[in-house]
Amino acid sequence: MKQIIFLIFILVVFLKGMYAQELIWKHTGGPMGGIVGDMAINSKGEIYAGVYPSWNVYTGLYKSTDNGESWFKVETQFEDFEVYTIYITKEDHIWVGTNFQDRIYLSTDNGATWENKKTGYNTNECWAFGESKDGIMFAGDGQYIQLYRSTDYGENWELSANLRPLVFATASNNIVYTGTHDGLFTTTDNGLTWAQNNFLANIPVSSILIDSNDNIYCGTGYYANGNGVFYSTDGGQNWTQLGLSGKVVLSLSFDSQGNIYAGTKQDGLFKTIDMGQTWQQYNNGLYRKDVFRLKLNKQDHIFVGSENEGIFRSTNYGESFEHIGLPISKVNNIVFSGDSLVFSATPSGVQVYQTHNKEWKNLGLHNVEAITIASSNHLYVATFDEGLYKSTDLGKSWSLTNLTQDSLMSVYNVLAINNDTIFAATEFNLRMSTNGGLNWSATPIKTTFFSRVLYLDHNSNLWVSGFGVNNYILYRSSNQGITFDSVYYGFYWLYQNSLSVTSNNFVYVSDLPPEIGITRSSNYGLTWNNVLPKQISKSVFGNHQGLVIAGSDSIFTSIDFGNTWNYQKYLGYENFTTEIEYYNGKYYLGTDRTGLYVVDVITSVDDKEKNLPKSYQLFQNFPNPFNPLTKIKFKVQKSEFVQIRVYDILGKEIKTLLNEYKTIGSYEVEFDASDLPSGVYFYRMVSGEYSETKKMLLLR
Repeated sequence: MKQIIFLIFILVVFLKGMYAQELIWKHTGGPMGGIVGDMAINSKGEIYAGVYPSWNVYTGLYKSTDNGESWFKVETQFEDFEVYTIYITKEDHIWVGTNFQDRIYLSTDNGATWENKKTGYNTNECWAFGESKDGIMFAGDGQYIQLYRSTDYGENWELSANLRPLVFATASNNIVYTGTHDGLFTTTDNGLTWAQNNFLANIPVSSILIDSNDNIYCGTGYYANGNGVFYSTDGGQNWTQLGLSGKVVLSLSFDSQGNIYAGTKQDGLFKTIDMGQTWQQYNNGLYRKDVFRLKLNKQDHIFVGSENEGIFRSTNYGESFEHIGLPISKVNNIVFSGDSLVFSATPSGVQVYQTHNKEWKNLGLHNVEAITIASSNHLYVATFDEGLYKSTDLGKSWSLTNLTQDSLMSVYNVLAINNDTIFAATEFNLRMSTNGGLNWSATPIKTTFFSRVLYLDHNSNLWVSGFGVNNYILYRSSNQGITFDSVYYGFYWLYQNSLSVTSNNFVYVSDLPPEIGITRSSNYGLTWNNVLPKQISKSVFGNHQGLVIAGSDSIFTSIDFGNTWNYQKYLGYENFTTEIEYYNGKYYLGTDRTGLYVVDVITSVDDKEKNLPKSYQLFQNFPNPFNPLTKIKFKVQKSEFVQIRVYDILGKEIKTLLNEYKTIGSYEVEFDASDLPSGVYFYRMVSGEYSETKKMLLLR
């Protein structure tokens, strides 16, 4: 009897350890991307960059204190800023204009705290800020045709003119210029009246520079209708074109020598050292990047903010650019080469992560939907609007394949079966090459943006999703694409990473509509059943040991082939997991809006010991803002007493969340603010010599 009890005890301990799964997340610091609304550099050389959402939901204000080597998000008591403009005053006060939200925000302490300054600003967006020599502030909405001014540093705003401002600049004689969608305007009375310039009329003026002699330089064009750079030495009475005729010039900047840099919409960066007689183009590292924002620091390092693809930096006067931010790109898929290279398909091109030195590098191209690698280390890259590319030197150079030689088409996914056989899912149908991309033939399978699965399983069978009469169909080919058999009907949106097949013939399919979730076949597609309903899922991974990871804006895991599931992590609003791969003992998870993570899956006590914290850490509460419950995670480096207390904005202690001895490990406490009013609160962790304080916002 004692022996039976002992065996039961051992079994319970074993099962408890096996099912104590946990995901340990480590961000790779990339890939880089983001829709950059604006950048600004303060007197200390610190860089602020703001992003706003579009198809890819990036928002927030970011800061770098090391010349762009690393970035951190500026936390505020408000929701993440959708940044359209940033203006830093000579006192290093930071003004941020946003898309809707509360329009105008101000920080006077280097971003530590923020105030909303929208009183009287009765329009929807803020595109630009300006300031006169005697402190009159200007702000304008380039969409809804309203320009405002404030005589009390943003406490109150009043309508100044019905204009669509893109930029402001002030001359030494206190004449304020604004470039608008409809030309150049000036005010000599601090915004009481505005006059349109007769020459630069009915043409967008998106950038203005004024030198020490009050000479004016204007870049023209915005969405289109650009005609280069114009120059005036007499306050705008007469103008001379400085070149770049026909180009949309979105940004202008001086270097320390007075040379002019011009950022264009489609042609990269230009520089003139002879007042426009000649212009030199710089696009090494800026392939198809719009130079929307352009800033130079005191060392003449050049920072380019692309409205679609993040931040680039040159430390050699524009000879070459490196992709340095922001670490929030969408990851469409990843592939591996050797034991250290991870290639990622992103909106801003092919990016490669070196796992040994933990560095990212952009290898070029644009709007990359997918990447695959053949056994010879040849890369094939599917792009949304430029066709299918190939590289035989791991991305050092690229050549366009013949896939789109007859007609340009979007390529949504690509898969190399071997060095010769390549499949491409296009906007029209599935295409196939048997000679390394030289020639292509169309298959009968109709692929679309929402049906693009290409997957080679352990049996060397090819799985493809296509569009049928009323819904999507999953196909399988056992002869490398010569013929296909339909396996299942009834899916909706199957992205490139929506399928996983294990070596013991379990098949998992993730579908975006929440009523479907994860569908599973345990017999290689003969029969199917839904195992994770009512959960949005964009990607899935499974292995022969029963581990399944399902990715959406939340992560779910199973260690019994999908029979039961555990909730693991919420990644944030619309931050879907786009890719889940296992390589060299690590799991890699790509996301829609926060880049690529390396994830350890902890399923045993031994594994957990290997991942014990090496340092103390207090995490940002989640959710934040919250009402009325939020959770706070923290790590303890060594066993000792830990205190976590909450304080109000005046420093008064509100509540003690934790005051007890903790062993080394990771923990979580919950804060219930049901009895507290809305406002900013602080929570502080103290353990031994370690202490850290963070801010949180309660919104009723």
